[in-house]
Amino acid sequence: MPSRRDARPASRVAAAPRTRTALHATELLLAGAVLLVAATAFEYLPRPYPMWPTVGPLPITPELVVPTLLGVAAALVPVVDGVDIGSVAIAALGAVTVGLGVVSFSIVYASTGGVFFLGLFTLASGIALAVAVVCRRLVRTGVVRTVVGRAVGRIEG
Repeated sequence: MPSRRDARPASRVAAAPRTRTALHATELLLAGAVLLVAATAFEYLPRPYPMWPTVGPLPITPELVVPTLLGVAAALVPVVDGVDIGSVAIAALGAVTVGLGVVSFSIVYASTGGVFFLGLFTLASGIALAVAVVCRRLVRTGVVRTVVGRAVGRIEG
């Protein structure tokens, strides 16, 4: 009869793919949200939210919150996927985005007026991170290899 100690590693192994899948899905969802927020911020699209929405006294701007959340999710990737050059690069960009987001949020919260440029850098860093996350997911799933293989096959024959 197996002991309880033998059953623990199997449950941890079973939880790891679910955690990995949930993190990747969250990461892709946030990447899409960052790109959507950027499209509404940089284009003359109608905003579905006020310019500076608040929750109580705290200003909650999607241009700062969504990239910061993506940065947090991207920083967790090496913990779940393991350390490789791509995950470390994305985690580093995620850490920069989180840093910019936290500083931007504190400046917006303490702001008494004036021009606020750091939010632009937070959003720009979030856009770069979103593109990196989407590209990495495409490369990891083999979509890029399949598309390139089909294109080379059509060119050759």
